[in-house]
Amino acid sequence: MTVNDTEVISQEEIENSKKTMSQEEYMQELYCSFESTVKGAVYADELRRARSENRIGILPFYSDHKVYTVWDIGVGQALAVGFYQRINGIIYMIDYWEGSENNGIDQAVLIVNRKQYNYGKHFAPHDINTREISTGKTRLDYAKRLGLEFTVISPNKVDDGIQAGKFMFNRLMIDEEKCSLWLDAISDYKRKWDNRRNMYKEVPYHNWTSHAADVHRYAAIVEDKMNDDYNQDIGGWTGEIPESSFDPYD
Repeated sequence: MTVNDTEVISQEEIENSKKTMSQEEYMQELYCSFESTVKGAVYADELRRARSENRIGILPFYSDHKVYTVWDIGVGQALAVGFYQRINGIIYMIDYWEGSENNGIDQAVLIVNRKQYNYGKHFAPHDINTREISTGKTRLDYAKRLGLEFTVISPNKVDDGIQAGKFMFNRLMIDEEKCSLWLDAISDYKRKWDNRRNMYKEVPYHNWTSHAADVHRYAAIVEDKMNDDYNQDIGGWTGEIPESSFDPYD
């Protein structure tokens, strides 16, 4: 039943709401949109569309296709890894991991290897080339010693990455169980409000949601480099997400 069908809210009230409310407030108030409960949420529309198109659920895992990791480099919660498969132009986000306490690259590499996916490339932002003062070595060097070689992502503007992330969202399927932490963060990733200009700023808040969001925008920037060596056609997306019994820890 639509808002008009209820005969509770008049068309005049709806039009007035459009004029006085932000898009997020309008969708929350009149359509009970859960993605719109966070004012200034960057990916509210994209998440809402993904849910309406049944692109968030338990995903299958295609063992004949490689898995690509995209990292945000830091320590503890600032260290995050997204796991992706790119098949027939569709991006499958099949897994996500985020550090805690004092977790570093060594712990992340251990987690990545333990999952035993058939890996393709591993992508990391340019700050992986930062040299540690104590050792003079870069994080890139350290990761290589641990057996993981990275493809470094060139520097890019945050807003450009966000726009690429919005575009990729239209072809993104997300495992709701393995990426639950990522979904929580990306739902709460929001822009700052500029009282002087009476509008949202381009740069979002830098907080606990930033690392999951950074993984997403990095993935959008490098998705064309997720070149699977195995190009078997698995068919198009039918609007339903099949169940999967695959457990990467087995």
